[in-house]
Amino acid sequence: MQEAVEYKTIDIIELLESKRYDEALAQVDGFEKANRHRDHDGWMDRSIATERANILYEAGRYEEALQASEAKAQLGFENVTDRWSYGLEKAGILELLGRHREALEAFEEAFSHQDPKFLARAAYYFPALVELSEDLGQPVDEKWRRVAEAAAEEFAVEMPVRDSLGESMRALEKMTRGMPSKAEREWRATHGGGAGGDAL
Repeated sequence: MQEAVEYKTIDIIELLESKRYDEALAQVDGFEKANRHRDHDGWMDRSIATERANILYEAGRYEEALQASEAKAQLGFENVTDRWSYGLEKAGILELLGRHREALEAFEEAFSHQDPKFLARAAYYFPALVELSEDLGQPVDEKWRRVAEAAAEEFAVEMPVRDSLGESMRALEKMTRGMPSKAEREWRATHGGGAGGDAL
């Protein structure tokens, strides 16, 4: 019985590689139906929604992928980085549909939800914000400067000075890539080293 409802990622990958998208969707739907009663905290619903959106994206069915992505958002977010990832995903789909202004708006709306606990991770999303702005032929909105400065402070580095805010944000992301944040270093210092990066 367990074999019948087991979710096999390798099968999904093989189906996508052979462009058998409807079969991949059917497998995901079958797993969801068989295991719905086990999803007590909504984690499976969110994972299945993510998988469905990814399959539709890979299939080039962007309007459907957008609907699936928006349906996933209705299930809520575990934390602010999940919301940011959703905003980036939605923006990417909108870009492919040629809806560039909506793409920037979608990402900015998601990124406007900030949480000091995840401030160091915000830097990872700076290049996407810059690129989405550039696609519209406009500079990064100055409202994001304080987020960039706060991220620089979180890494205990000086905010890079470049010709534009966007270039400064790109430089900051590159400078801090792989660098532990101030909070991570403090955690490691008080916990005797180890993998402090996942503690926050």
